[in-house]
Amino acid sequence: MANILFGGPQEKERGKPSPIHDDLVARLKQKGHEVDYVVRGDEMMGGLTATKDPMNPIKYDLVLYDTGLFYDQYKLRERINVFRNKVIHWLKLAQAPVIILADEEIEGKIRESVQNAGFKQINKPYNIDDVVRAVDSSLSC
Repeated sequence: MANILFGGPQEKERGKPSPIHDDLVARLKQKGHEVDYVVRGDEMMGGLTATKDPMNPIKYDLVLYDTGLFYDQYKLRERINVFRNKVIHWLKLAQAPVIILADEEIEGKIRESVQNAGFKQINKPYNIDDVVRAVDSSLSC
């Protein structure tokens, strides 16, 4: 099956992935996918650039990105601008399908950028079945 890079925030109390992502990661693994869930920006960047490095054996077939990973502490306008002007370009490094899990606060403001980049967007809170279907659809292209 597929190797998936999943970048998302961690639950601050546990220092682990958030509970809804635990369920999504478990479902993807149940379907036979390998999932690397990362909670730090440098880990995400390393995973995104790994697909361009022929010397690095890690290859991701798909990227899931939760908009809470980068710059979640910024004010709303700054988060939107950083997503449009930086994050979207970093995600293009993956050279793989990208699915954005968008926070309610910014979902409408980033939709055009997501579409222009050729990525899929699923708004949070999301239904796990919808994300799994989007993953399957993206991998079958």
